[in-house]
Amino acid sequence: MERGLSLIEMMIGLTIGLMLTLGLFTLIANTSQSFKVQDDFSRMQENGATALRYIGDSLRHAGFYGYSNPALGTIGPWPGSAVTTTNTCGSAANPPGDALWAFNFANPLISFPNLTPANVATVFPCINRQNFYAGPPMANPNPILVTRGANGYRICNAPVPPPGPGAPPECKNLLTAQPDYLNTIYIQAAPSGGTYFYGSEYRTADAKKYPGPGGTPGTTDLEMFEYRAHVYYIRSCSRPAGGAANCTAGADNNNPIPTLVRQELIGNVMTEVPLVEGIELIDYRFGVDIDGNGVADVFKAAPLPNEWINVVAVKVTVLVRSPGLNLAYNDSGKQYDLYGDGMTRIYTCMASPAPACNYKRKVYSQIFQVRNVAQRKGA
Repeated sequence: MERGLSLIEMMIGLTIGLMLTLGLFTLIANTSQSFKVQDDFSRMQENGATALRYIGDSLRHAGFYGYSNPALGTIGPWPGSAVTTTNTCGSAANPPGDALWAFNFANPLISFPNLTPANVATVFPCINRQNFYAGPPMANPNPILVTRGANGYRICNAPVPPPGPGAPPECKNLLTAQPDYLNTIYIQAAPSGGTYFYGSEYRTADAKKYPGPGGTPGTTDLEMFEYRAHVYYIRSCSRPAGGAANCTAGADNNNPIPTLVRQELIGNVMTEVPLVEGIELIDYRFGVDIDGNGVADVFKAAPLPNEWINVVAVKVTVLVRSPGLNLAYNDSGKQYDLYGDGMTRIYTCMASPAPACNYKRKVYSQIFQVRNVAQRKGA
């Protein structure tokens, strides 16, 4: 009677077992790698969509100043308002100067191309040069976009004449329910003009009213909206090291992540707010209405100074990279076309320092209508 296994049988069994184990480990490794790839692309898609949503929201509200028509009236601060001394990031190279830069209602949007960390603070004193991401060595790598306008949420509504539902709560009561209303800037306007002010300065006696018959003083409050000024650009990191305000080589665990940020008008100071990680490059093409019908006739990277008021659409393109390094991935054989013509705005990782080619990338693009400019022209 035979008992146990022969040496040959045992070696054959071990070989088969090793092959099965190797296959199992290969399957696990491939599954893990596949999961990482899918997770990277999912996060890239989410980041790209979020970046476009932030910028698109600002573009859609650009030029909205309550119910004011800039062609018919002017908007200014209440006499004696502290808003007139607001330091809002203007400069000689970025008029109309320091005090009222954020309230340049004549230009609801404008872009500044080709700025670098060396000269960005000359144009935008609120931007720290260490936080401005210059991008790879290519033309117009990361332009700055400025938008001005009120948001679409009405703090208070005008009463509806009878037989309407009756008078709503007074503006002053609704205003005090808003978060941080004392330091927030609001705007009230009719087609003939309007005013802006801090919430702390709002008084019933000074409230902007609709004019009565024959131009006599009215008694109905104008609708009130929160005013916003935004400056979009790419910061060189997501989280500065040690809780500092400035980006350094040690940021993001020694692997700085380019991040879409914006300066927001908070109280009387433009404040840097991070929005979306992994936004590596951005491109704007501005649709200029030449014949005055509210429809873009030509798209330009840099409209002439007198053409900004006629920008009725903006094509926004972002290059998004994966959040983390993948040493098994090589991006050097790919080109990313930000403009779409196959020659003007082509990015390759070979133009950037290592380890730039160890990230996945994808381009996302969307065209937004500047509604408040286009619709005034009849579109």
